[in-house]
Amino acid sequence: MSRPADVPHGTVDWRSEEVPRVTAVFGGGGPFGIAYAFGIIDSLVDAGLSLRDSQLLGTSAGAWVASCVATGTPFQTLCDLPPVRVPNLRPGMLQTLAEELLGDARSPLVHASAVRLSTGRRTILSGAEHRLADLVAASSAVPSLFAPTHVKGRRYVDGGVRSLVSADHAPAAQHLLVVAPIAGPMFGRAGRTMELLLNRELGRWQRTMGGVVHLIRPNRAIAGLTRHPLDLFSMELARAVYPLAREQASQLLDSRDGLAQLLTTSFPAAA
Repeated sequence: MSRPADVPHGTVDWRSEEVPRVTAVFGGGGPFGIAYAFGIIDSLVDAGLSLRDSQLLGTSAGAWVASCVATGTPFQTLCDLPPVRVPNLRPGMLQTLAEELLGDARSPLVHASAVRLSTGRRTILSGAEHRLADLVAASSAVPSLFAPTHVKGRRYVDGGVRSLVSADHAPAAQHLLVVAPIAGPMFGRAGRTMELLLNRELGRWQRTMGGVVHLIRPNRAIAGLTRHPLDLFSMELARAVYPLAREQASQLLDSRDGLAQLLTTSFPAAA
């Protein structure tokens, strides 16, 4: 398909049939964030969203969600994992936990943001090159809470050190679905700051890729369940958040017309 005249040089023609329909991005937030993103996604999938062939990018907790979506692992399986004490600086603990969940699975659809410890630079790790268990452990090794993760001779820490979402590193798509557990009303001013930074990332992605962005983050009722950042690591809270997130997604489908575009099988013609 030829590039339309109104698409700037150097950007992706998001209307092209060759561009994937949906890319999904999941941000950090501990077990709370995992439960929130799962609740949103499970509700949207029940309504007709398909992520079967979608590229998935996760940061920290979001890397666990992306890997579970790609492998068809349900939220309840995550809930059945042994509880994790925080802080826990035992080397390899996160990899052991992730192996119990994901085994040696790989997936070219999954990408995760991590920070290489020796350089301090963000790295996007691919599930085509690494086991998903290594990928999620590297992406979620929160400094001072968990030990750095070793992957192929390199040490990584949580991708959230650089960005809780890294949405500007998402692959091209007609639609970008972003689930950001720590944004908006979460933790007062901190959440508002995170959303401001996230909106800048989304602006950069949209200027380059041109697609439609759909951002979902906790409403005030869900945000009100947390008082301290360590609350994000409570499995009891995570179990309570999951059904609330499902309910929020259902309400958003009724109130946000653009979100329904994710559920269709064809992309509407551009004006």
